[in-house]
Amino acid sequence: MNISIREIGENIKNSKNFTGEVLYDISLKDYTTIKTGGNASLFIRPQSELALKDAVLQCKKASLPVFVLGGGSNLVINDEGLNQAVVYTAGLNIFSIKSNHAYPYEMEDLPFVKEACPVQISCGAGMTVNSLCDFCAKYGIIGLESFAGLPGTLGGAAFMNARCYEKNIGDFIAYVRYLDLDAIDSDEGNANIIKEYASAGDEKSWGYKKSPFQDMNVVILSVTLRATCIDVNISGGMTSQPAIYDYIRKKNDYYINDRIQKGHFKSPSAGSVFKNNHDFGKPSGRIIDELGLKGLTKGGAKVADWHGNFIINTGNATSSDIKALVQEIQSTVKEKTGFTLEPEIIFV
Repeated sequence: MNISIREIGENIKNSKNFTGEVLYDISLKDYTTIKTGGNASLFIRPQSELALKDAVLQCKKASLPVFVLGGGSNLVINDEGLNQAVVYTAGLNIFSIKSNHAYPYEMEDLPFVKEACPVQISCGAGMTVNSLCDFCAKYGIIGLESFAGLPGTLGGAAFMNARCYEKNIGDFIAYVRYLDLDAIDSDEGNANIIKEYASAGDEKSWGYKKSPFQDMNVVILSVTLRATCIDVNISGGMTSQPAIYDYIRKKNDYYINDRIQKGHFKSPSAGSVFKNNHDFGKPSGRIIDELGLKGLTKGGAKVADWHGNFIINTGNATSSDIKALVQEIQSTVKEKTGFTLEPEIIFV
């Protein structure tokens, strides 16, 4: 790379389509749920898809690698930081709803509901899952309540195929718009690098904590989900009837409170550390618990006392502490059971 990080950043700030922030040497601890990690040499927060595209094109032209950061859950960034461009997607948070024809629909819980209509909810990749669930309550949309309380963004949830209470986010995805990094040519116009992926007919690319985007070099821009609206009179910015709003909000609150009671938010963590494997006969957390590993520590990282599949930051953990603890758990489980636990969290 023959151009400095700061020169790249200034070129991004001065490009005609860029809106947002360009910062240098920014600590990433506050941008991950486990609160560890070093600094980003270049931190970019675009406010639109067009701004993100401009920023990525400038980085590609300068041969500077790009790392996409959403809600920072399921993520452990190394202590040395990232000597590359970190593109933070929080500014991509537009929300819209498109409805189809109503059809007869009955609900035992809400007997006055007589009709429903299928809807498509389009969300910017940086929208938080909690915000989505709040919007669903506001506009009378059901089906996504089990994701309430999930930390992270829609882009990250699509990438990981987030799973909550036996439901996968991929089961609701209609299509995803993305920036194809492999299609970028710094000498061309790059008019066709934003593409659309339709999930219909591609069930084989989805699985437990698996999505097609994990095998692609892309930046997810927006996610469109399929759901059901039970207040078909909503239009022109109107919100749902109070009874419908309260019904969906209480469903959301049930899952949020269940997460709280299970200790998901007691201390900083990256969420579930290991994937579950049905071949093991029991969840990973139970295996870790039965081997007496709850409470095990490495530096400031600790296996939560209340959940074997959570590693928490007790206050001064480093990413190296977390990685060492993950490796010790894997080694012990392998030695005692023969099982190889596969991490769900991503180390970068």
